[in-house]
Amino acid sequence: MINRIARLCALALAPMLALATHAVHAEDVIRVSGIPDENPTELARKYQPLVEHLQKHLGVKVVYVPVIDYGAAVSALGAGKIDFAWLGGFTFVQAKVMSGAKPVVMRDIDREFHSVFIANTAAGINKPEDIRGKSFTFGSKSSTSGHLFPRYFLSTQFKIDADKDLAGAPIYSGAHDATVKMVESGKVASGALNIEVWNRMVAGDKFDKTKVKAIWTTPPFVDYVWTARKDLPAATVQKFAQAFLTLNAAVPEEKAVLDLQGAKKFVTANVEDFAVIEQVGRSTGLLK
Repeated sequence: MINRIARLCALALAPMLALATHAVHAEDVIRVSGIPDENPTELARKYQPLVEHLQKHLGVKVVYVPVIDYGAAVSALGAGKIDFAWLGGFTFVQAKVMSGAKPVVMRDIDREFHSVFIANTAAGINKPEDIRGKSFTFGSKSSTSGHLFPRYFLSTQFKIDADKDLAGAPIYSGAHDATVKMVESGKVASGALNIEVWNRMVAGDKFDKTKVKAIWTTPPFVDYVWTARKDLPAATVQKFAQAFLTLNAAVPEEKAVLDLQGAKKFVTANVEDFAVIEQVGRSTGLLK
């Protein structure tokens, strides 16, 4: 009888102990991640100063957790394996629909973001209409600026169905910088990517400019956002947001964080900001 009571007490206490353990974990360690939209070396370079800044501001250990692809970032957030994730607009919408994830902050440039269409200079492509019948690469299937909106604009502005009007099915490079390299090599005639990555690669001479050219820049759309998992304490989310909103370009260490994130400042993000992405996602069939 005593053993039975002890077992029942243990069963009753188990959920509370689990919650207590989780609370201690969340308080002692903040785990951040992001979609792998560039090569791992570049991502590690961009995240290290940010992790140091967050650790200083939050007063707890901050760990960067790399993921293998866009879907893994969304799944890890929903499963509670990471606390905050740097997602594209479309992956945020996926995370919101799947697990109730919440937007926190975004860069000033993310309210009016752009994709750029590029072409191999030997492919005879000078404008988007010339892409018809040619080989083409998007980035990741879940990329906002590397797939969702480029596909959408091809269809709505140029009447090009990416699944029917190209030379075979479109290829997915997996990352923005990989798209440039595929076009440079001639593996594909054309592609579309995040304009910030394009500008950075142009400035850094990361490809042969005699082999790749930009042919069109899209209209603006909303994109990247720091996202919190659903069950984080509001105080933790607010503190995380303030770590970004108070970044000061006059402070060298903080300017370095802003520069590496490609921002002059961060602003508060709202779920309403991404309604158009959800609409486009559903209209293209990419969001079920």
